[in-house]
Amino acid sequence: MRKPKTAWTTERIARLGFLIGQGFAAKRIAEDPMIASTPNNVHRQAQRFGLAFRESKGAALRLPPEAAARYDAAAEKRGMTRESLMRLLLLTAGGEPNLLDNILDDGA
Repeated sequence: MRKPKTAWTTERIARLGFLIGQGFAAKRIAEDPMIASTPNNVHRQAQRFGLAFRESKGAALRLPPEAAARYDAAAEKRGMTRESLMRLLLLTAGGEPNLLDNILDDGA
C-alpha cells in the first residue's frame, strides 16, 4: 500500500475536484496516483474544500457528442486520453488567471 501524501497542494485539490466532477467514487479517487489517500480522507478533504459527491450512472463526464468528439480527436492527436487532456487544460487554465478570465468572459 502506498504511503498517503500529507500536503493537499493546489494540483491535488484540482485533481480531487476533477475526479469528483467525473463522478468517481471516493475509493477510486483514493487509488489515483496523484491523490494516494484513503476513501475516508478523500471524503473529509472534499467536504473541507466544498466539493460534493453526487450520484452518477457512470464515471465518464457527460459531454454533448460534438464536444466529446473534439476532445477525443485532440487527445488522440497528442497520444493522450480524454481525461489526461482535460486535466492538462484545467491545470493550464488555472495557472494563467488572464487565460481563465478570457475563456470564461468571452461567452458573457
